[in-house]
Amino acid sequence: MSTLGRITLRLRSECHQILQRKLIHTEIKRPLVSFSFDDFPRSAVTNGARILEGFGACGTFYVAGSLCGTVANGIRQFEEDDISRLSETGHEIGCHTFTHRRAGQMTDKTLFDDLEQNAAFVENVIPSFEMSTFAYPFGDVSLSSKSRLRDRFAACRSVKAGLNRGRIDLSYLKAVQLYETVMDEDRLTSLITETVNRKAWLIFYTHDVEDTPSRFGCSPSLLRFALTAAVQAGAHIMPIKNAIGEIRFNS
Repeated sequence: MSTLGRITLRLRSECHQILQRKLIHTEIKRPLVSFSFDDFPRSAVTNGARILEGFGACGTFYVAGSLCGTVANGIRQFEEDDISRLSETGHEIGCHTFTHRRAGQMTDKTLFDDLEQNAAFVENVIPSFEMSTFAYPFGDVSLSSKSRLRDRFAACRSVKAGLNRGRIDLSYLKAVQLYETVMDEDRLTSLITETVNRKAWLIFYTHDVEDTPSRFGCSPSLLRFALTAAVQAGAHIMPIKNAIGEIRFNS
């Protein structure tokens, strides 16, 4: 992407933080941590979901239906059976765009059609199922797409780093990269300690979970460390939609 393109995206991002918001004033009673997986690679199921389940926890998995059964950038993506298995074991199935295109670069009609296609894809696997949260592919969003997604979903997760507390914009939830390339055990410990001390909601996002992960993924050992640190610090781990339900109930 050109320098001008990056500047444009940054300016748009700044606008989104103050416009078309879906604000809720929260009083989080207990610190919360959510783990989310974008796209999602098959290893997020075979490794990531199983590790979460070993801690008695569940995560949020954002589906881009066109990636099902494919190999993208050398990484094997999810299969239809993975969606059923995740749902049956209590994990949340969330919505990306079907084509994995940037929501901020679609027209209103194109975005609507794409979301309908993704909804139909998931409903074909899990009859009568409706996805309730969304994650912006690449973190890209326009004011128009944010407005429409805000009205369609209970919440939308961004890639804007930070903790969620106080006045939370449900249409632009903050999240933190759980990437092997940017996160280490010291930073994880500090971040989780801050979450607990401030009674905040921390959302992690990653992609593949492999011993040798991509630059957008993490290793099983890093995921286990994050879960162990969260549990030992007294945080409660739950999917994004469940955390929203708890926050709304207490707010």
